[in-house]
Amino acid sequence: MEVRPARAADAPALARVHVAAWRSAYVGVMPDAFLAELDEARFARGWVSNLEDNVATTLVGIGNDGRVDGFATVGRARDETPGVTGELWALNLHPKAFGTGLAMPLHRAALDRLAAAGHTSVLLWVARDNPRARRFYEREGWAADGGARDEEFGGSPLAEVRYVRGVL
Repeated sequence: MEVRPARAADAPALARVHVAAWRSAYVGVMPDAFLAELDEARFARGWVSNLEDNVATTLVGIGNDGRVDGFATVGRARDETPGVTGELWALNLHPKAFGTGLAMPLHRAALDRLAAAGHTSVLLWVARDNPRARRFYEREGWAADGGARDEEFGGSPLAEVRYVRGVL
């Protein structure tokens, strides 16, 4: 397994992982119609734009088969949480990579990037009803701090909870 910075050429692979991860993790959480309509080509265009704008850093996780099987995106915190300056914006794995151990080095590399950028305390938002992700983050030292919000996807609210931790 390898973790490296994402390149523009990775956009189709990032889209493949992103769509598959959401379709797996959010069954029964997001509207079925929304999940069915996720479009890899549209996601790939969005990834090209995201990778070119340099607002955040995306790392890709390469699985044992040599394919991009996961990604993590980090950057400055997008909301104001006292004492927190960095954020793990996303960490997604293709369902075929669940249980392979790829999430751990990808997560560690993401925290290392945040530390290298000078962040000492970071946050993430995770779907309240995504127990697999919440267990992973809790095992990796994240703690829910009571923050909650609703994001809208597919015309329906998605309840999220905030987790925080130090990066060291």
